[in-house]
Amino acid sequence: MTAPSTTSLLDLFGSEWAANPYPFYAELRARNPVQWDEWMQSWAILGHAEIVQLSKDDRLSGARISDFYESLPAQSRGNVGLLAKTLSDMMLFNEPPRHTALRRLIKPGLTPRFVRDMRPLIESLANELIDRVVAQGRMDVIHDFSEPLSRGIIAKLAGVPDDAAPLLESWQGLLHEFFTQSNAENGRIEALRESFDRGTRARRDGTADDLFSRVISAQLRDADYTDDEIFANFLLLIDAGQATTTHLIGNAVLALLQNEHQTGLLRDSPELTTNAAHELMRYDSSVQFTTRIALADIEVAGQLIRRGQSVTLVLGSGNRDPRRYADPDTLDITRRAADHLSFGHGIHYCLGASLALAEIDVAIRALLRRVDDWAPAASEPDWLDSINFRFLKSLPITFEPRD
Repeated sequence: MTAPSTTSLLDLFGSEWAANPYPFYAELRARNPVQWDEWMQSWAILGHAEIVQLSKDDRLSGARISDFYESLPAQSRGNVGLLAKTLSDMMLFNEPPRHTALRRLIKPGLTPRFVRDMRPLIESLANELIDRVVAQGRMDVIHDFSEPLSRGIIAKLAGVPDDAAPLLESWQGLLHEFFTQSNAENGRIEALRESFDRGTRARRDGTADDLFSRVISAQLRDADYTDDEIFANFLLLIDAGQATTTHLIGNAVLALLQNEHQTGLLRDSPELTTNAAHELMRYDSSVQFTTRIALADIEVAGQLIRRGQSVTLVLGSGNRDPRRYADPDTLDITRRAADHLSFGHGIHYCLGASLALAEIDVAIRALLRRVDDWAPAASEPDWLDSINFRFLKSLPITFEPRD
């Protein structure tokens, strides 16, 4: 191991880097794409190639919820016990063979063909949301558009009944709540579980007609999933499909506001939007880190990761690695960037990637078709106080209607 640096990813909480972590990543990456973070007690993996290599290495495990939970003091464990149990049943925090079985539960509902069939619904909802605000000449992109868009789509996909739909409002992400040791979401989870359980019998006997139940019906016939596992991965659809996508859209709009030339290219050539969705995700992902635990000694980039040590894959840094992307701090919607890391890599690659890309594509096309001369209505973006999640609290803009 190289001598530990006094610089840490925790420095991202400082005011200098809160709004823009990418110069900080560049400083760290220039020293070494793999380095020990003494304050985090974790290996920071900052290079694109190194993140890809480790993401495919089965000696790293994503099953980290139980270890973190057990390391907490008793009072904190009491706060997040419900979250720990729910997260530990999600495919994202398991390894094969359980990960494989849990992924098989959801995968048939997120195929490219299925997402194509969802696209008219996404387009209809996007235009309906713009209709509500277009005459005002102003909107909050997060609260008026991207959050209700992603919430509406995921409510349809997950089969959330109308009487439970308000439970999805202002969703911030369960993993954020868990690692900040908050119990703020416990009531919401319990209420969603109560609503979910009302449909359990129909889901099991094949008579339920909501979209989620239809998606998993064949898997329920062929494998023995517990109700806890089904509910946890129902919540994973909501958690990843709503909070993450809400802020991918928000970050994409902010990037276009700050890069007028790229916005002009999209207005002139809307067929570029599908490609641009990948580049916008590379440029500013809503999820910056993911963590793993080493199950054995692993050598990468001349460094030796020891069994049992934590590994932090800094996706946001890998997405700006100049060894992979020329001029990485420049937004270029013509760039081929489909190998960005914002959906992860390897067996944990996001199942909802096609749906998220479709929502970003539709959202950007709808906004550029319906509004003109857009501009931020606040002097500075208002970011959630988090180093892992690039979530805008709000994004007010002004514009001229194009209709």
